[in-house]
Amino acid sequence: MKPLHYIFIACVVILSGCNRNNKHNLNEKASVSAVDELPENPLLLSPITFSINPREAAMATLYGNSIAYQHAATKANSSYPEGAVLYEVTWSQKADSLWYGANIPDQITQVERLTFSGDSLPKYELYAGHPLKKVPFKAENKRIAFVIAQRMANNP
Repeated sequence: MKPLHYIFIACVVILSGCNRNNKHNLNEKASVSAVDELPENPLLLSPITFSINPREAAMATLYGNSIAYQHAATKANSSYPEGAVLYEVTWSQKADSLWYGANIPDQITQVERLTFSGDSLPKYELYAGHPLKKVPFKAENKRIAFVIAQRMANNP
């Protein structure tokens, strides 16, 4: 009879660990929402590189479609081929409640979209606000140069 009690207690302990509620571990604020006006969800594309700006408490990731990703992986220049699309997604940072001293993305502050056609300069679009909406931007050439100058992060 006693071994049966031990097996029952062990099963209760094991199964109670499976009932953990993980909804608080999903950072939905850092995601793209359905009401954003982006043509596609850049977070579903391939990440090319990332950066952190501690002075402004911001972090960014450069994403690309398959054409842009292949170019970044094989070429060391900024002349992306026709059909390549790059997204520079920037988040504000917040302290991670689960890991002391760590920062995680908070809310998306802006998304920059570069679309490469046969022309010399790619088409630049800036999305900002909550929800993300297309906004006009004057210093396009500086931002284009910054985004396309980024190189692919080395993977171990």
